Amino acid sequence: MSAPAYAACVALVTALGLGFAAWAHPAFLHSSLQNLGLEKAPRAMPGSFYITRIAPLFETRCVSCHGNTRAKGQLRLDSFAAAMRGGKDGTVIVPGDPGASELFHRISLPVSDDKAMPPSGKSPLTADEVTVIRLWIAAGASGEMRTIKGAPKPVLEVRIPESDPAAVQKQRAPLAAAVTQLQARFPGVIIYESRNSADLEVDASLKGAAFGDADLAALMPLKTRITRADFSGTSITDASAPALAAMTALTRLRLARTQVTNKTIGSLASLMTLKSVSLIDTKVSDAALAPLRQRGVLVYGGGNE
Repeated sequence: MSAPAYAACVALVTALGLGFAAWAHPAFLHSSLQNLGLEKAPRAMPGSFYITRIAPLFETRCVSCHGNTRAKGQLRLDSFAAAMRGGKDGTVIVPGDPGASELFHRISLPVSDDKAMPPSGKSPLTADEVTVIRLWIAAGASGEMRTIKGAPKPVLEVRIPESDPAAVQKQRAPLAAAVTQLQARFPGVIIYESRNSADLEVDASLKGAAFGDADLAALMPLKTRITRADFSGTSITDASAPALAAMTALTRLRLARTQVTNKTIGSLASLMTLKSVSLIDTKVSDAALAPLRQRGVLVYGGGNE
């Protein structure tokens, strides 16, 4: 066989092989052409709906099985080009037609279905997540469109910070002895704000009229760490005004059904962290409360009810 004839046979066999591969694995042809630079790979633009909403869903829900290290069914969803290319059985996203898109079909199946995605044992997509993907496909599965009408708003994932006992203990150490001593004196009244915090909450309403000005004064060693305090129904008076003003970390304060007056409210003006104060059933005037309200502090009650 002459050299030209041999070369022609090789080219024919190669072409047939590539043709068969493209037929058996539709994504193969596009992948090969894109790798050779003969076909432009589709790209998603920064800030597009795909980048901000779809890619994060694929990353958290799909890429563990359809990514660079593992691609079940030769389907990868770790890039816009790969997602639009599809897998061994062809495209899984048909722009403009969610019903014809295998990807949408799979994520819409009941979790009991063997073909449902994500597979059994993994958290299924939420209704909003399924809707976001459906609307994106229906709108053309674009890599450029920035917004899609009717798309549910993203929900921020709630993450509970990991506890670092050593760091927490170090934060609490300076006042640990005082906290322990006062907790013994006022059982159930003083607690830490959370397991990861050195800040404190005080609920003296549990003591009722048995808790007075002298008791509040006893809390002064903790004054910079008390963020929330409830003295409702106690017997504290304006004599406690200086002590309250010294609690510089206070965010929420309850003084309902106490004997405090305008004098105490005036002392609260220095508490720049204060966000709300309850003065139900007290003899506090609107005029005394005006500075707090102007600063954005929420005031409940007061006003010489």
